Amino acid sequence: MKRIGLTLLLAAAGFAHAASTSSIQTAERQSISIGDTVGEMQARIKASPLSVKSYSLQREDQKQAFAIDYTYEIENMQYVITVVNNQVSSIQAENLNK
Repeated sequence: MKRIGLTLLLAAAGFAHAASTSSIQTAERQSISIGDTVGEMQARIKASPLSVKSYSLQREDQKQAFAIDYTYEIENMQYVITVVNNQVSSIQAENLNK
């Protein structure tokens, strides 16, 4: 039981270093911003994501939405780009050189 608690604590500590941002630059200095479409994001990033996670999201207007998290690593940074309704809705950035 202690091992599970420690694992959860370490996982929570890892997420504490991620920061929300409104835009990022790719390795080729292309900008990806909140509001961009999935097609624009994929054309600019020109890389395959490390992981893709999809899930249902309860919105403030009580409607269900479908969200997709794309995780990328660019120049020692990890980005989780969340897409809702075909548009980038949030970007989380974490420096991997802790």
